[in-house]
Amino acid sequence: MTTATETLSTVEIEKPPELEVISMTKRFGSLVALDNVSLHLKPGTFHALLGENGAGKSTLVKCVMGFYTPTSGEVLIERQARAIASPRDAHKYGIGMVYQHFTSVPAMTVAENLVLSRFDNTNLINWKAEYEQLNAFMQTAPFQVPLDVPIAQLAAGQKQKLEILKQLYLKSKILILDEPTSVLTPGEADEVLGLLREQVTAGKLSVLMISHKFREVMAFVDEVTILRKGNLQVTVWCAT
Repeated sequence: MTTATETLSTVEIEKPPELEVISMTKRFGSLVALDNVSLHLKPGTFHALLGENGAGKSTLVKCVMGFYTPTSGEVLIERQARAIASPRDAHKYGIGMVYQHFTSVPAMTVAENLVLSRFDNTNLINWKAEYEQLNAFMQTAPFQVPLDVPIAQLAAGQKQKLEILKQLYLKSKILILDEPTSVLTPGEADEVLGLLREQVTAGKLSVLMISHKFREVMAFVDEVTILRKGNLQVTVWCAT
C-alpha cells in the first residue's frame, strides 16, 4: 500500500481518476454504520448515492475523504490502494468535497475565500498576482461569481456555486457533493447540476452526489448506488 503523501503523478491530473471503494466496513463501537460496501466511480461519470437517513451515505464519503478511518476495506485510485487519512490527503489524489452547509467566511470576499481554500502554507499573499490568476480561472470556470463581493451579500445559489468553484480552483477532478441543492430553488438546482453535467460529459470531472431528490437523479445522473442500513442494496445504470 502506498503512503498518504504519495501522489498519482508528478504532473497535474488531466482527467478524472478511477475511484473504487472495496468491501468497506465502519463500526462505531457496537454500531455498524457501513457493512462491506463497495462502489465504483467510473472516470467522467455522474454517480448518485441514495438511501434513507442513517443508510450510511455520509459515513461512506467521509471514509473516502479521510474524516473517518474505515474498520476494514480499501479506497483504490487508478486501481491502487491509497491511504487517505485527511481531506488534505484526498486532495492529493484529486478528490474534493462540497458539503451540505456553506463553508465560506461571510465577512470575506469571494477572492479571499478562494485563496483561503488552498492547502498551501503561504503567509504572504501577492494580491496583484492572485487576482490575475483568479480572473484567468474564472474565465474558464462553469460558474461566474464576482470576486470582490463579500460572501454575506451573495444569494444562496451564488454561495453554492462558490463552494463548487473552490474545488475546481483546487483542481479537484472528483467532486463529492453532499445534498448540493438542499438550499436551492428548482431552477437554481437545474442550473448548477446542468453545468456540472456538462463538465462530466466533457470528461473533465467525475461526480459522486448524495441526494434525496429523485427528479434531479433522473435528469442528471449516469449511475445510482442505493444503501440501506449500512448495506449495499443495488447499483444501476441510468439513461439520462
